[in-house]
Amino acid sequence: MKAMSGLVLAASLSLAGAAFADDQSAVGYWVTPEGGSVVQIEPCGANLCGQIVGLRTTRKPGDSPMDLKNPDKTKRDQPLCGLMMMGSLAPAKTAGKWEGGWVYDPDGGDTYKAEMKLDGPDKLDLRGYVGISLFGRTMSWTREPAEGTKNRCTPPKAG
Repeated sequence: MKAMSGLVLAASLSLAGAAFADDQSAVGYWVTPEGGSVVQIEPCGANLCGQIVGLRTTRKPGDSPMDLKNPDKTKRDQPLCGLMMMGSLAPAKTAGKWEGGWVYDPDGGDTYKAEMKLDGPDKLDLRGYVGISLFGRTMSWTREPAEGTKNRCTPPKAG
């Protein structure tokens, strides 16, 4: 009986630890402030990166807006769906914070240095800046609810 109690306690502590780890994770699906895009953040090696996986704008089925503002003219016919828009975000010393990365703004075609931090389990503050963090802007993203999966777009197939 004591062995069974020990197993239950160990499993409970393990689950509690996993829940805490999930609260400190930016991995998942996030909705941009205007609600126009869904970005999937996932591990890329030891860091985090994010790509556009949902476009909540009104459009025809199968239609995907293009990266028209890209400074590289050869990439302007690239669909926004599937676009890698952030990367190289390394874990900081503070739990729930990542730094040293970059973020691309397809609305303006600019790339900025980036850092981000969780503000609770369902809010992510992403800061893009030039030079030092003081010269930048913070956007708050919200974690996409489970029912949001209907807003996914289909990235083009690599050919």
